[in-house]
Amino acid sequence: SLSGCPLNAQAIKKGKISEELMTIKLKASGGIESDEEIRHLDEEIKELNESNLKIEADMMKLQTQITSMESNLKTIEEENKLIEQNNESLLKELAGLSQALISSLADIQLPQMGPISEQNFEAYVNTLTDMYSNLERDYSPECKALLESIKQAVKGIHV
Repeated sequence: SLSGCPLNAQAIKKGKISEELMTIKLKASGGIESDEEIRHLDEEIKELNESNLKIEADMMKLQTQITSMESNLKTIEEENKLIEQNNESLLKELAGLSQALISSLADIQLPQMGPISEQNFEAYVNTLTDMYSNLERDYSPECKALLESIKQAVKGIHV
């Protein structure tokens, strides 16, 4: 249905104006004798022509706005596509770094945790982060040696 379309509404109004113009012309050709009636008809024609010009100008503005919006939408879609591609490459790089970290730390077991794997990767990294942020804590010589081993293993990962 085109009932809500601004262009359709304009076309309907234009059609009504054309019908009114035809009615006026028919009256004029029917032998109207009064000068006053002729002046009144001329005024109506003038008003209809002005209204028609205004409607056409409004349509041109709407067409310009629609074209501008379509252009903006296309630009946004292209930007979104680039962002999606960038995100995909970053996710691939992150997966590669995760695998490199897992393989570098495969032989190192944190206290109260099993060996690092994809399933416990996040918990393992959180535990490591906690240990490194609390280096002032008095760790056992075993933990200090473990942290040193982890530092050495992580140094081998090139970003």
